Amino acid sequence: MGLFGDCIGKRRTFATAIERQKAVRRLDVPKAQKQIKHQLFKKSIMIELYLTQNNNSKNEAYGKHYPRVSYKQTLNIHDMAVHMAEHNTPFSEGTIEGILRDFVKCTREQTLMGNTVKVDNLAIFKVSVVGNGCTELYDTATDKTITASIGTLAKNDKTGPAVQSLKLLAQATGEYTREELNKDGKLGWTDKAAAEIAAAKAAANSGSQSSPQSGSQNGSQSGSQNQPTTYALSISISGSGSASVTKDGNAMTSGASLSEDDEVAISITPAEGLVPTATINGSSIELTENSGVYTGNFAMPGQASSLVINTGSTSGNDDGDDGLDKD
Repeated sequence: MGLFGDCIGKRRTFATAIERQKAVRRLDVPKAQKQIKHQLFKKSIMIELYLTQNNNSKNEAYGKHYPRVSYKQTLNIHDMAVHMAEHNTPFSEGTIEGILRDFVKCTREQTLMGNTVKVDNLAIFKVSVVGNGCTELYDTATDKTITASIGTLAKNDKTGPAVQSLKLLAQATGEYTREELNKDGKLGWTDKAAAEIAAAKAAANSGSQSSPQSGSQNGSQSGSQNQPTTYALSISISGSGSASVTKDGNAMTSGASLSEDDEVAISITPAEGLVPTATINGSSIELTENSGVYTGNFAMPGQASSLVINTGSTSGNDDGDDGLDKD
């Protein structure tokens, strides 16, 4: 029957047709609410973009406009089941939701067994490890060996648990690779962005028709009135590794001026065996490791903010992943 057959047999949530029908009744939503969900699903088949402008006068990208995706909503498993049931399928919402939830459970089970799970035309999933970086396989002083277990090393320990933590990795495959997304993706502006573009065009046409003197005066007044509010970002970097902070691919220095929601990227290369950390106004920033380089990003808060980066703490680790399977 296969791995997934055995897995689903053990973990099936909706075992009988009666249970499935009960699930449909439990998951049913009022007609008006379902119509709203349907309208949201059908509203647009394109990715809508809005614009941000670099307002850091010290940056090479100063004044340039960059697109960002305006995400409409987050769909959970139930929402996807409702959506899928509308695509001329003989299966009910409850049946679809049960299968999806079973699939999630089985994917977790299989990856924890050391298997990779390839969902065709979506992604390849696997569990990898973050290693502690033991200096010895066997420590004669403590009579301890490196162990295939999860834990942390004390400051002076030479060996012990090999793994600090497990983590899930995913790689796009098939129709979700960049090349395929570029073929099928359709882009458009949000209403706000379209209005901003139209206003800029109208202002430019109006300025070209007025006298040079009045145009200069109006442009100066308009520029001062429409100047967006910016906030200073203090950047503090410590530790024995290296780090860079960028916006739209351009390096930033402490004291840079940013607008609210400007996206800031972080790249950290710690010293061997060390783990970097980053916080914005005291809140941790999630970092992702790839080939020894840790990256993360955050949106600029609507206030003067402090970014603190430590390029290496004492709880050294090393990502033991050997890379995702290639499709």
